[in-house]
Amino acid sequence: MLNRVAKSHGLMSEAADGDSTSFLVPSARFSGWLFILSCWGILLWLLNILQMATPTGDKVVWGSILTIGILEPNYLTDNTAFRPFSDGIFIIICLIGSFLSVRGIISNVEGGMKGWFMGVKDNFWPALVDVSTDGGLRKTISVWFMVLGLIFYIVTGLLYSGWVDPGVYSVAAPCIVFGWAFGKLADAQSEVSSDN
Repeated sequence: MLNRVAKSHGLMSEAADGDSTSFLVPSARFSGWLFILSCWGILLWLLNILQMATPTGDKVVWGSILTIGILEPNYLTDNTAFRPFSDGIFIIICLIGSFLSVRGIISNVEGGMKGWFMGVKDNFWPALVDVSTDGGLRKTISVWFMVLGLIFYIVTGLLYSGWVDPGVYSVAAPCIVFGWAFGKLADAQSEVSSDN
């Protein structure tokens, strides 16, 4: 009500309107990362419900992981029942993340989701197979580190059901993070050299 009155009298600026909707329409870069994380979360939730997330068939207690053990001391349980405050809230968070990310990508990327997927392919595939692209050898090394981290995570998940194993994360996550950071460094150095 107050917003309508303020708008009709010209008391609210357009910047205030933009700020109030920017949370619901994230930037293209943030939307891309949010889309990847929320899809990964939905996959983990589904594997957990099907009791395929751990080698022992135990269920992950998302409430314990998300609150660092405050709500529940054990992050695994042999109780296979659906937990509304753990399984339910986790999937709601993932679905909200998916909705916001898709909305942000559609609003901020030319071509929407298809354009975003084509952009990911156009940025990563050339660097994977050709060292003469922007960023050179550094970009190629960074992409290969990310790919190797993902391959390690997926293979150990498929072969050993290690989808939520801290040991698997301790190998896969550094590869992916190092690859991403090294790629950003390669991009920055490529921009500096092209400016000079």
